[in-house]
Amino acid sequence: MKGLFQLPPRSTKAGDLSLVNKLTKPTPASRGVTVRQGKGIMERMPSIRAMANRYLGQYADIYKVIQDEKELEDYITKAIEDGELAIDTETNGLYFGEMIIAGLCLYSPSQAGVYVPLNHVSYITMAKLDGQLSEQFVAEQLARLVDTKLIFFNAKFDIRVINQTLGVELIPYWDGYIGARLLNENEPDNGLKALHNKYVLKGEGESFDYGSIFKGIPFSHIPINVAYLYAAHDAVITYELYKFQQPFLTKDHSTCIERNLQGVAHVFREIEMPLISIVAQMEDTGIALDLEYARGLEKKYGQELAKVEQEFFDELDKYKDDIDQYRKQMGPACKLDERINLNSPTQLAILLYDVLDITPVDKKSPRGTGEDILEKINIPLTCILLEYRRLQKLMSTYITKLPASINPRTGRLHASFNQMGTDTGRFSSADPNMQNIPSRNTDIRQMFVASEGHYLLSSDYSQQEPRITAHMSRDKKLIDAYRQGKDLYVEIASIAFGLPYEDCMEYNADGTINPAGRERRGQSKAIVLGVCYGKGVPAIADDLGITREEAQKIYDQIMRAFPGLERFMIESQNMARELGYVDTVWGRKRRLPNMQLDPYEFTYSGKAPANFDPLAFDQEVSNEVPEGIKRKYTAMLNKAYWSEKQRIIAQARNEGIAIKDNGGHIAEATRQCVNSRIQGSAADMTKMAMLLVGTDKQLKEWGFKLLLTVHDELIGECPKENAKWVAERFSTLMIEAAKDLDVPSKCDVVITERWYGEPLEIG
Repeated sequence: MKGLFQLPPRSTKAGDLSLVNKLTKPTPASRGVTVRQGKGIMERMPSIRAMANRYLGQYADIYKVIQDEKELEDYITKAIEDGELAIDTETNGLYFGEMIIAGLCLYSPSQAGVYVPLNHVSYITMAKLDGQLSEQFVAEQLARLVDTKLIFFNAKFDIRVINQTLGVELIPYWDGYIGARLLNENEPDNGLKALHNKYVLKGEGESFDYGSIFKGIPFSHIPINVAYLYAAHDAVITYELYKFQQPFLTKDHSTCIERNLQGVAHVFREIEMPLISIVAQMEDTGIALDLEYARGLEKKYGQELAKVEQEFFDELDKYKDDIDQYRKQMGPACKLDERINLNSPTQLAILLYDVLDITPVDKKSPRGTGEDILEKINIPLTCILLEYRRLQKLMSTYITKLPASINPRTGRLHASFNQMGTDTGRFSSADPNMQNIPSRNTDIRQMFVASEGHYLLSSDYSQQEPRITAHMSRDKKLIDAYRQGKDLYVEIASIAFGLPYEDCMEYNADGTINPAGRERRGQSKAIVLGVCYGKGVPAIADDLGITREEAQKIYDQIMRAFPGLERFMIESQNMARELGYVDTVWGRKRRLPNMQLDPYEFTYSGKAPANFDPLAFDQEVSNEVPEGIKRKYTAMLNKAYWSEKQRIIAQARNEGIAIKDNGGHIAEATRQCVNSRIQGSAADMTKMAMLLVGTDKQLKEWGFKLLLTVHDELIGECPKENAKWVAERFSTLMIEAAKDLDVPSKCDVVITERWYGEPLEIG
């Protein structure tokens, strides 16, 4: 290990493997910690020391604590000479408004792993401990690292911590978390220690986590002579994981080339890594909320919720006799409240299936009360209940929660964005989840407003995913439609149905609605988006509210008219079957191993095959199910529907043969083949737009700041006097990000005072 990575000597069992993600670290202790609490920690300290020694004691003479300014200065100087430095932060909690940085963890390849304590306190008196460096001096030393390759795990968190607590902006060179997500987005555990154990230690480590050692105690309360072992170790394994990943994510490295990862390496270096700083700045900036408007919404929707609740009970009165009879029959065992609890699945199930005797509409959930089931039941009572749930969700998830999430220090909302939050590369977000804020209900989005003296600017791509579909399918008619500036869905409907273009438009020449044209355009749109999202004909039929036969007819017409679409679907599926993955326009991979599964897997139910001959001890006996038996059952299963399949599988089981039906896994992977390529390409394109917008010098000079990203939409703000110029530049950069497509992109920038507010015309 030392020869390969130039690391200090170590045991082959590092004792450091499980997920100890920053997201699991304890929240800050109250500033009012008492001596009594200190005594509680004191009582636990012997066991803490014992656990730390068990897992990390082997490093007591390898890792170091830096408590002298000259020693840190020399360490940074040597790290600059090495050209590489792994950095990790130790904090109390994750809430940036109240965050305390306990210390820094550092490792460069020619030196030992070290911990630099900054804000450790006595767990008894809460007084700051001696032997710690000042934040100002540490900041001065970090500022020297401008030309050093800085290696992190979950870099966005660390650079935000360092920026907000020490005032230093660091540019990450490597993020092991993002590297892991790109190399295997299906990884079951993306924690630092889990990845390090799996790939560096080859599974030979011993599992532990923060809580198992430190019992949930804030890190700043841990004695320095114990804390340094854990902290320095994090920096070392961050570097080791980087050295493991480096060959796979370096475009000209033989390992990268042999494994066909050049596209992934491109996405890592040219998109994801430079994006980290942009996302960190976006989170730091946050966005303003109109609290007065929010209070108005709370009142408005509170009244609507109460009204709908009353409508429910008014409708329920129609079944009063049935309910009374049920209560009488059940007696004391009745679980129905006098006033039925609309939020209780148990009471709703009793009402629907026992009192009203409704026939179950879902075999897998015969007493289900989920939205999909309530929609299928489709009686006035369930329709009212669905509306009640919709309003309740708006109230609890957004209207009351968003104002409560405002940072008291900044007065703004700071969502957390994960640029690798989905397997296709799209963003996810939390606190709040900006990706799920309703778009059809504009009330919620209008809570978000521009800062005083500023305008909001919202920019999203027109038909982003269909344009990508046209590019990737190479269908000439689709590409020509976009090049000619036509409405794609109208053009598809026109060609597929053999009608004039005008007959498939939503509006007539005089501006009036064309009902037939709107229907045709809507049908073609549903088919195209269905292809993009990997939907089958049954799902498309449900979306359109038509029969499967009608949907199939329209689907076939479109596929005949645009053969590139079907060819693209088949090519994507074949690619996944052959290679185990599909890729995006820019090289991101989505691994779909289930596409390579056998439709059915055959094994013997017992330890030996059914025809095992115990006397044939001088021969090697195969445990493989004979091919003839496999072919027989496969032929039977391929012709059977679900219920019949279960009978056949049961029959085989009685004969000692276990059959695993992989049809569901394969079907799901098949649906993902096209969707992953389209959605992943859209994610890449939006991220490239974010990079261009977030790094543009002209936009910065005009005071533009990026605030949010929601799917294919970017939202920023700028001073009112610069809005016109910013909007033009914003749109230009968005379109530039899509220059690799064979179809022209279209992007509109809307200037408003609040998100989804009335568009402003700026002269």
